Amino acid sequence: MKTTEAPAESGNREWSEEILLREIRAWRRQGRPLYSHYMRQHYQELLAAGIRYFGSWEKAVETAGISYAEVRRYQRWSKEGIVEKIRALYAQGADLSFRALMLSPYAPMVYAAIRPVYFGSWKNALLAAGLAPADIYRYRSWKDADILREIRRLHAEGADLSSKHMDEQANSLIATARRRFGCWGAAVERAGLDYAKIRKRKRWSEAEIIEQIRALEAQGVRLTSTEVRNREPSLFAAACKRRFFGSWRQAVQLALAPGKAERAGHCDTAGLGCNS
Repeated sequence: MKTTEAPAESGNREWSEEILLREIRAWRRQGRPLYSHYMRQHYQELLAAGIRYFGSWEKAVETAGISYAEVRRYQRWSKEGIVEKIRALYAQGADLSFRALMLSPYAPMVYAAIRPVYFGSWKNALLAAGLAPADIYRYRSWKDADILREIRRLHAEGADLSSKHMDEQANSLIATARRRFGCWGAAVERAGLDYAKIRKRKRWSEAEIIEQIRALEAQGVRLTSTEVRNREPSLFAAACKRRFFGSWRQAVQLALAPGKAERAGHCDTAGLGCNS
């Protein structure tokens, strides 16, 4: 069944050129799409009146002072353009769910994205933009308390919660948090964390990770995953990243001299796994 978004008072209304053009402009001001396919589904009476008075819907829109080239369903969209716009909307914290965008001024982009010659589905378009569709829908349904709990969980696991890192990881949690709390920093602060410290978080290198592990070993710190995750969460998280060592066990084994990890009584190899 087709949906309608036409004003309740529009049924069987008396049309004139003036009323028609005023309605088209009002529809545009509300940020609603004006291409004919959308109007046929959502405001068929206005579309029919436009064609009746001006001979075509395109001419009616143009007469209202709106460039039809700007509202044409697939006008200006390419695969590259769609991906770029999705990423820009994500960075702004926009709701990228299919339903939300279909009710927004970006509906033409979504229609273009799901065409077989482009991506074939909205899910594929999100994937092409480097986003995880499951996360888009996962976080969108969360309550504020759920978002704050997730931020605390990530922090406890030693995750880098700087906005730069979260954006680089295309983590949809940050987009949802921005919508709910105004900005990512405000969400982190609401979670009870000091965002000023998080922004200044240390950027690790392999050499620095090795050096810090050796320093902890020299201090007599137990180098188990549980101990270090609680004591040095950023070190632990960095060591477990694929671009560095891939696991805490591997980082420790490379940091200590051959056989030293097994000989050190305070470093049991059973606890070296990266259980994040």
